[in-house]
Amino acid sequence: MTDRPATPPCPCVLCDPAASATPRARRHRAEHWSSEMAHVRDHGWHVVGVGGGGEVPNWAFTVGLWHSHRIPEVAMFSLELQGLMHWVDAAAAQLRDGASTEPGTLLPDVIDGYRVEVRPVDDSWYRPLFGTAVGFYRRSPVPFVQLLWPDREHRPPLDGRASAGCRSQPGLWLPVDEHPKGVWTDEAAEAG
Repeated sequence: MTDRPATPPCPCVLCDPAASATPRARRHRAEHWSSEMAHVRDHGWHVVGVGGGGEVPNWAFTVGLWHSHRIPEVAMFSLELQGLMHWVDAAAAQLRDGASTEPGTLLPDVIDGYRVEVRPVDDSWYRPLFGTAVGFYRRSPVPFVQLLWPDREHRPPLDGRASAGCRSQPGLWLPVDEHPKGVWTDEAAEAG
């Protein structure tokens, strides 16, 4: 018999009965999380799209992958919103089906004909960029990974020859205070 490390308990609004101990808390949970909770129960996760606006690009992320499958939540940045939501959902399905979340893993067929790279997200970005997930899980942060997409020539964003749009993706593996100053650190400062 092999001893496996215990899976940490899920702190989300679905799993923790103490979160709805009072009538007010139960009412808030029902009003605020009903559609997300239903989607997580039925599909295993929910995809949130954020229209950046102004100079801030769009982004999308999952809520519920950790709850349903104990795998990191997924985020992707700097493309059109509907596409981001679709691609994050496609990547979540690959991860659910066993694709690796190890840093540097390349996931095929998330974006037609392009591979995206998996990178860990530093938890200093959680509150400013993933507020819905923070609210859903309430306490301890669950892991997130960022998907980095290449430009049309398949160059990754860290390649100095990559297109400007491709290079507009944040480097969330860096803590907020170590990330190059720009729209993403401004967004974090504004949210914090």
